[in-house]
Amino acid sequence: MEKELPNTAAFQDEFTSSLLDSTEEVEEGHYLLESATGGYSMLWPKNAVTDGPPFYQRTKDSFEKIIFYDRNEKENYRYSFSTTYSTYGESAIESSLNILGSSVSYFGEYEKIETDKTGIYYAKNKDTYKGSTAYFFFGYITSKESSKGLEFVFTAECIDSSKSTCNIDTKKEEEKALHYMKSVKFNKDE
Repeated sequence: MEKELPNTAAFQDEFTSSLLDSTEEVEEGHYLLESATGGYSMLWPKNAVTDGPPFYQRTKDSFEKIIFYDRNEKENYRYSFSTTYSTYGESAIESSLNILGSSVSYFGEYEKIETDKTGIYYAKNKDTYKGSTAYFFFGYITSKESSKGLEFVFTAECIDSSKSTCNIDTKKEEEKALHYMKSVKFNKDE
């Protein structure tokens, strides 16, 4: 008999569930994505889903891009995530930050945040389009132990900004984004 999958968007979606190793939550509301590249792991919100290409792309063990989102019509919010893993890390940080910045129309300074094993170049931005504001929290995470790096973009926005339920607490969303970035772990090279 097949083990029943959790009733969460991530495991009810066939493609998304194929990326996740375990139905156990590693912290409340989150599974762990152990990258198929073998290079890193990161938290995956239980209601977030992704589709196959072009939302998911991988080149052997050196590159992986995942675009995933958590959308809730009733609560009127949409969170989207975009992560790009590569094996350039700190060595190509300038070009990595240029690519990251241009993807979110940001050309300012980055704050450097240190964790035990990673360095995070972090910034935030917002963009208003047709009366709706999207908040971007993004960073480039580098490994202190290898040449691996991960671009991480977290976007929070209301699906319908005219509704009274549109209330994005930017402080809370920023804390969440930083928590995601700080929890990224790079695997050591064999």
